[in-house]
This record gives sequence, structure tokens and C-alpha cells, in this order.
Amino acid sequence: MNPQLFFTDYFHVSSQSLQNFGALDICLEADLPLFIDPFLLFASERPEYKQLHDRIVGHLLELKNLALSQDPPNESLFKFPEVKQNWLGVCKWGNNGRGLGSKFARDLIKAFRGFYRNFGEEDILESAHIEKLTLVGSGIGRDFISDFTANLALEYLLEYTQRFAEENLRPEQIGRFSVRCSYDKSLRIWRPRSFNLPYFYKDGDSGDFIVLTPLDILSKDESFISHSSFVAQFRSIASSLDNLSLRSSINEFFSSKLPADPRRADIEYAIDKTVERFPEIIDHYIRHQENNRGVATAISAEKVQKLRIEIIDTIGKLTSALFDGSDFYTTPTTSYSEALARAKFLKEVIEKNDGYRIFYKNGNPIAQEESIQRIFRLTWFSSPYDVNSEVNNGRGPADYKISFGQRDSTIVEFKLGSSTSLERNLINQASIYKEASKSINDISVILCYTPAEIAKVKKIMKRLKIEDAENVLVIDATPKISASKA
Repeated sequence: MNPQLFFTDYFHVSSQSLQNFGALDICLEADLPLFIDPFLLFASERPEYKQLHDRIVGHLLELKNLALSQDPPNESLFKFPEVKQNWLGVCKWGNNGRGLGSKFARDLIKAFRGFYRNFGEEDILESAHIEKLTLVGSGIGRDFISDFTANLALEYLLEYTQRFAEENLRPEQIGRFSVRCSYDKSLRIWRPRSFNLPYFYKDGDSGDFIVLTPLDILSKDESFISHSSFVAQFRSIASSLDNLSLRSSINEFFSSKLPADPRRADIEYAIDKTVERFPEIIDHYIRHQENNRGVATAISAEKVQKLRIEIIDTIGKLTSALFDGSDFYTTPTTSYSEALARAKFLKEVIEKNDGYRIFYKNGNPIAQEESIQRIFRLTWFSSPYDVNSEVNNGRGPADYKISFGQRDSTIVEFKLGSSTSLERNLINQASIYKEASKSINDISVILCYTPAEIAKVKKIMKRLKIEDAENVLVIDATPKISASKA
């Protein structure tokens, strides 16, 4: 049976054909935590990517002109919907996001009329960069980069997807869709265009199209130009300025804003105040990033590959094993037994079927709690149970609440054996969530990378008198010796 969890599964195309095309094999049940990084378009040697970057920056410059010339500006032109059909983002189940609404529109207009009034007029940069708007004090978060870029790149991505569909899919797998993606600058409206796109119909939905994204413009986490990168490099950038007078002034002002024993918050406050006084430091940081554009491509490729290893390859193996080797999706059970069975299966794959290998790269552990949570969540995609991630029932978010109606529900928590708060969580966390959500049962899953972590967890469980509890699973993800060597 074909689980149809990924694009290649659903449309019965080979992973190799999609890989040769250069596109990401998206998951059709939950967003993958990847984002289009506009800096990768700028850094690319491909002319079409450079043109796309110019188009994105150009549209932002037009919005800046509207913000400065109209009073009040047409706020609708500053709003952008979520491009949910690319299945990229932070949603752990489904693909619905909020997009860039009224708050973003107001913040962007305010930014262009204030601190970022000179956007696009930078003398020392090769190009303007939309990421600049997220660096300090504008109220514009990093989600803006992904949503804005996806909207402005949508026409290119639809053409890209259409090309793959017409070359690799059967006619019955393709639908004709009209999508608003082409901006008419003279009329200031978004016009629709029609495309032949992969047609996705599932679970009683009315159907929708799918947007494929090239791997080489994707990044995990933050973009190459980001607030965290700016903060991390602030001192080295300030100390390397060619202008001696500016360098001295910035360093002296920055030092004057720091307390004797500064914490991270103190440093960020001092940086913000220094930027207010010397805004040109931002352009010098961006210029530094431009000069290191080759690093951006390498870092992004490594992060994307890591995610493919941690989540895409892993969940593909798990779901195939579940469909082919068990009646996992056909046997009616309670939410507790259903959740426990999936957790035990994850444990068995990792411990007995070399599944531990997926959590390592060059001998070092790579998977964090979020990776394990996503892998576990995706094993539920064909289940009649309601599975909610990070449900907040008044006591803080639980990793998962599995339920079938109001009377049958189970809380599942994932932790790393290395966590310093593990014992406290085992004592309080599951029981608190259980009380708050009126769950009947709870399950804790603990992933350990070393024998020392396993020993630590066992001591904690013994101290708490839960060493025989079936609802506390310890997964041994330590590297194993092969049977032949043993």
C-alpha cells in the first residue's frame, strides 16, 4: 500500500526524477520547516534567480514609494496571503498560515516613514535586501521574509511547477488553475494567470494545486541576513570599519551602553541604541554578508540536507514499515493504546532496525526534540484520531494531545535524556497537562544519545518509582555495533 505522505508517493513519480529536477519532495500532511531565502537568489549565478531577486526588491521599493507619497496609503497593497500550496513553514500539521495582514501592513508603512526611509538608497551595497527590514526595531518579524518572498516569487514557482507537471505527470494528475500572481504595476493590481499544475485531492477536500520549490533557494531557520547574525557579528563588523573616526565613535558609544557584567539582553539593548545613533552600521553588516555570499549557499544546503535526513527520509521509512508490515492503521484502539503503539514502534525502529543512524551525522547527534515530535506526528496521518500539537490548556503547551471525542484523550511528551529539567518534567509536566486537559492517560518518550544519559534517566525513574511504568519509554539512540562485528 502506498502511504501517499509525500509528493512523490501521491503522484507516483520517482524520487530521482524530482531530485534531477531540483525540487523538494514536500510532505502533503504538514509543512516542512523550510523557507525561501531571498539572499540565495541574490547570491546565485543563475540569471533567472537574480532577476527574481530584483523583482522582489523592486516591488518593496514601490511599496516604500506608496508609503511616502500617499496619505493614507492603500493598506490592501501592503497585505499578502499565505502561499500554503508550497507546504513550507512552521505548521506541524496541515499547511494553513496567517500570512501578512493588517498589522504587518501598518508596521511596514511605519518603517518606511521612519527608520527605513532610506531603504534602497544605500551607497555601499550591491543591492537592496528585504531582510534589512527585520534587523532592528521595525516590528517586522522574520516571517515577513518567507511570506513576502513566496508571494513575489509565486509566478516563477508556478511556471517551474507547471514545467515539472507537464514533463512528468499523467494528464489526469494535472488540473488547470487560475492564480493571482502577476502584478500590474500601472494599475497596481494582481492579475490572475492560468497554469497546468499537480492536482491534489484528499480526505473529502475540494482539491487544490501544489507548488514545488527548488532546493537551492531554500533554507532552514533564519535567512543569511538576520537579526541573530547581525547581533553575533556586531562587534567584529564595528571593529573592522575602514573609517577610523566612525569605528571609534561606534565602539565607544556601544561600550557606554553596556553594564559592568552584561547579559545577552543588555548586549542587544546596547546594539539597538548604537544602531539608532549610527544606522550606517547595518549597511556595513549587509555588505559583509554580500562579500561572503558563497558561505550562504553552503550553509543553506547543509541545513536542508540535515532536515531531509532527520525528517523526510526518516518518516518515509517509518510510514512504509507501518503500512507494509502491520495493521497499524486498521485496528481500532483507544487513544492511549494507539499512541503507545506508535511510540513503541518508533523505539523499535531506532533500537533494533538501525534507525538510530538517522539521528547522526559524522558521528555526532543531530536530532532535537522538535525533529522527534515531527516524526511522531506524521505517523498519524491516516488515523481517525484527532492529533493536536502544542495544545495549550491553560498550563503551557503539551507536545501532543491524542483524542477521539471528549472522553478518550492522551497526552504525549517528548524529551531528550540530556535535558537538565527532565526529572522536574517527569514529576510535574504530564500530570499537570493531564489535569488541565482532563486527559485519561499520558505518555513520556525520552530519547538518549549516550550510555551516560540512559543511566541518568534510569536513576531518575528509579528515584521516582516509575522504572516499570509502561507509559514512560526510554529510547536508546546510541550507536550500535553491527551483528557481524559483535
